[in-house]
Amino acid sequence: MQYFTNGADMWIKSRLLPLLALIGLSTAQATEPTLCLSCHGESSRIASGAPVLDAQLKPYLQKQLQQFKAGERGAQATDTAGQQMAAVAKNLSDAEIERLAGYFAALPKAVAATEPAAASTLDKGRRIYIGNCGTCHGAKAEGNVVLHAPALSSLNTAYLQLQLQHFRSGQRGQHKTDKPGRQMAMMARTLTEQDVLAVVAYIGAGLP
Repeated sequence: MQYFTNGADMWIKSRLLPLLALIGLSTAQATEPTLCLSCHGESSRIASGAPVLDAQLKPYLQKQLQQFKAGERGAQATDTAGQQMAAVAKNLSDAEIERLAGYFAALPKAVAATEPAAASTLDKGRRIYIGNCGTCHGAKAEGNVVLHAPALSSLNTAYLQLQLQHFRSGQRGQHKTDKPGRQMAMMARTLTEQDVLAVVAYIGAGLP
């Protein structure tokens, strides 16, 4: 699949490919259409643990890249994936960040892979989602630009679970400039581990 052409290809080669060395990617991987797809592309998401970016809200993607660039995310010593993202983002200009965010936001929505869950688990997840998540993330987990809430509907359950654990533990959502992150951290700390498993199962099942 061809993702960029002409001038965009030149931009990738001149700005993104030199960043491969920062995260240890091989020269063979430099043939990928973007640095981002080396982790976020369809064939490599499971191995890398990276989130699906397809059809994500553009302002949210921009905000997260800006946070990685500024050291507001990816600064924790235990957050290896976050550190890799921060190393990439710090070399991107604001215009490049906007361009990348726009590209992924315009992609068709991906279908998240999920494991079947028991009816009781889904019912518990539904009640948690309605009571804690839906107001910001939308009835169908479609996200909300005004509230700076990302779409959750295409994210896989493993990634959702990990992020909620990060919010609960303080690994994410602690920076003073990250108001939405602090709100998420407060909410996540009200959930037990079983609550987390139930709500991510409900989201992963398509919010039945």
